[in-house]
Amino acid sequence: MTPDAFIAIASGLAMVKAKTVLGAVRFAASGKTFATVGWPQAGWAVVKLAPADQRSLVSTCAGFRPEPGERGRRGVTLLHLCDVSEAQANRVLVAAWQNALAPQHTVAKTG
Repeated sequence: MTPDAFIAIASGLAMVKAKTVLGAVRFAASGKTFATVGWPQAGWAVVKLAPADQRSLVSTCAGFRPEPGERGRRGVTLLHLCDVSEAQANRVLVAAWQNALAPQHTVAKTG
């Protein structure tokens, strides 16, 4: 998979805004970033998944892996683009996009 193909898939999702930041292209829906291509370096991308989606998707492709540390435990997932097919990238981008559009549940604090 190429960075241009990744950009085409992400840009084709509804309500997506793309922005170039320090040479990487960041994608957001509803004001929430869900994917970036060209980060942490050329040939890579990162997506923000729900942790459950991350667990199931990481097991499907050697090109997916959780980011090290706390962010990785919260669903941030690295994609090595040369190890990812367009079908796999489409699947992970849709999951990240849906996660960005999902209503955020907040827990009300009581006195």
